[in-house]
Amino acid sequence: MIHSYDEIYTAKAQTSLAQMLRYAEEDLHIGLNEFWDMFLISGVADLFGKGDFRFLVGMSGVEAAWEVVWRLTGEWPQAKPTFSLDKSPTYWTGWILAWYQWYSGQSFRRINEFLTAEQVRDMYSPYHEMDPLHFAEEADRIRRQKERTTRLRMYRERLGISQSELARQSGVSVRMIQNYEQRQKDLRKAQTMTTWMLARALRCSVEDLMEY
Repeated sequence: MIHSYDEIYTAKAQTSLAQMLRYAEEDLHIGLNEFWDMFLISGVADLFGKGDFRFLVGMSGVEAAWEVVWRLTGEWPQAKPTFSLDKSPTYWTGWILAWYQWYSGQSFRRINEFLTAEQVRDMYSPYHEMDPLHFAEEADRIRRQKERTTRLRMYRERLGISQSELARQSGVSVRMIQNYEQRQKDLRKAQTMTTWMLARALRCSVEDLMEY
């Protein structure tokens, strides 16, 4: 298995991501999934996941959170961090996600497609008491289960809309959507305008809908 970066940096990465999520939730009062989306959108997640030393060893988790907020708002957070020795479920979420991202070699964005940050936090009990490999096994099982579903359907269900509603918003017929979701037609061979309209309605990129 190809890991994202050298193993000697995993402990620092885990601590940094754990502190980042705890600070965001407890001191910035931003919901876990909301901040995780900010982390992904800001580009910090990509740099972090590739082993960029600025984020692995060059700054603390709190500073990483500041960077995320600054990139999206242009302002530095003013809230001072309240340090705690307690390993809360949110802290563990960052800790285990950093480890799993390194271990699996997947990007944080890819992991988020089958496990959101809040879903990981819900796994705190019993997995926080287990070897991380047990978490990896369960995460991989969830990934395999969701991979049976097309990415088009996955993004549609994430928004909580029906095929009919997607058809209304995108201008693509219900029958065509059904064909793509059931793999009776290959979305990769669809007209560019069709994939673009679907992606726009689903608030994602065309590449997000492609299956390779």
